[in-house]
Amino acid sequence: MTRRILPRGICSLFLLFMLLSLPQGGLLLCQTLEDAVRHFQAGRLDRAKRILQDQADEPADEPEILFYLGRVEERGDLSARYFQSITERCPDWAKSAEAGLLACKYEFCRDMNLTTIERAERLREEYMESEVTPALLWISGCSFLAIEQADSALLRFGQILRSFSGSSWAQWAQLGRGDCFFANQDYHQAVTEYDKILDVNRYSQAFPFALSGLARSFARLEDPERALLYHNLLRERYPRSVESIQNLIETGRPPTGVRGADQAERMAGVRYTIQLGVFGERQNALRLRSQFEEQGYSVRIRSKTIGGKEYRSVQLGSFVSYQEALRVKEELESQTGESYRIVIR
Repeated sequence: MTRRILPRGICSLFLLFMLLSLPQGGLLLCQTLEDAVRHFQAGRLDRAKRILQDQADEPADEPEILFYLGRVEERGDLSARYFQSITERCPDWAKSAEAGLLACKYEFCRDMNLTTIERAERLREEYMESEVTPALLWISGCSFLAIEQADSALLRFGQILRSFSGSSWAQWAQLGRGDCFFANQDYHQAVTEYDKILDVNRYSQAFPFALSGLARSFARLEDPERALLYHNLLRERYPRSVESIQNLIETGRPPTGVRGADQAERMAGVRYTIQLGVFGERQNALRLRSQFEEQGYSVRIRSKTIGGKEYRSVQLGSFVSYQEALRVKEELESQTGESYRIVIR
């Protein structure tokens, strides 16, 4: 009995001795970081900052403390110094590339374009296989565009589209190409580039910016009807964004009294439809379609995937003008007592 218990007792005493032999800071570091990260993720930034600062008198020795100090620091210049210190002192740390990207973002937001380009290009060389590469390419491209080097910007945006076509950065790279051609006063090519965003994904985050770019491009091409068309599309789908882009059109404000707005819609091939409902269950969509088909309406179901889940949109009609779609929508609402939406097909 004694011979079997003794080895376990020796092991327990040995482990206790090892733990007591460690510096107090080493014992607390993991728990400190865990507590700080938990407060950071919960939005309690002041608490996270106090924990990190109390624990680390010289945080440069621990990159993870530096990283989260940079994330919670309110002063942008100090935050950037934390991130820069990580890339200089701990280039092989797992989040070093992300820290470098965050430093780049600070410099980019401060319009430090040359510094941003230098840092982004250096980080791309140091972390060639990193997941932050497309973001670095995009920031570099935007910085080149800001200093009127559109050709260099086009190279960066093009590399994103070739090498990272499946990433979320592709839409912004496509938008960047449109901005490059606009900056070079090649407005016809700018229209072509902006149109690609509209063709690929109407739910893209870059979509409203593409509409704005098209409005500005057609204004420069002295085509007020199409400029008005895309301004109206932007106003319809993103009403809060209109004020921010009105002054970007050459005339200051898009023309409001242009006759033939419907004709401009026809030229651009825009069609509207009335959205009756959106359902996650296919049977519900089929049921609603049958109700309107029995009354003689032309109804279709379109599927789209959002956040990994498939939804069915039940749509009625196809209209060449917004006013025509609005008239039918109001008639349907008065008949059914329900509310519907007008969307672009």
